[in-house]
Amino acid sequence: MLRAGCQLLTQSTLPAVKTGSNGFALEFVRWRRKPRWLPVAKSKIFRVPERKKQTEEERTELMRLHNRYKTQLRSVRQYLREEVVRHEETSTVDHIVLTPEQEEAEYQALIAANAEWNATIAREREQRLAKERDEKVAYVHERLEARQLRDEERRERANEAVLREIERSKTYITREGLNAAIETALANPVDPNFAIDMAGNLYQGRTTSQLPDADPQPDQQALSN
Repeated sequence: MLRAGCQLLTQSTLPAVKTGSNGFALEFVRWRRKPRWLPVAKSKIFRVPERKKQTEEERTELMRLHNRYKTQLRSVRQYLREEVVRHEETSTVDHIVLTPEQEEAEYQALIAANAEWNATIAREREQRLAKERDEKVAYVHERLEARQLRDEERRERANEAVLREIERSKTYITREGLNAAIETALANPVDPNFAIDMAGNLYQGRTTSQLPDADPQPDQQALSN
């Protein structure tokens, strides 16, 4: 019976992993000590632990330490008790009874002190608000000046762009001169294509001869020079 119980306890406390039908795993954790809810083992029910005997020297030392601890504890308690009594005797809040005139005078003094504190705080607040207003005004002026400078620069760039367009408009082809511009373009064809060889010679247009013995063009002579 005892062997079966030990086997069951071992099986329940050993780490084991079991996979259920739905795929999750069950893990049993080993306890470092015997769980609290398990009863006493049958082999230890009627066992009476033997009380260790103390020597005379050990008993004397323990008694000395115990007496010393009790003495220090009584000293601390007595000190705290005396402090409480001294505080109660020296405190004047509960022993002095003020007359109505004294209470009124103390109340007026407190009101005056409070009014003085309020006035001081009000002056400090006014100074702080005035400083913040000055800083804000200076910041606004700075932003306005920067905005004016940006507007002026923008206007200058716009005027320059307008002047450039006016100057370029002189070469625009109008509706009246469209036919003349077409005839001029047909009479003077322009080929923007060119090529450069390894020697640095420039060949203008697609119709230029690519033969080595061909005479170089004026642009080729200028480039070689």
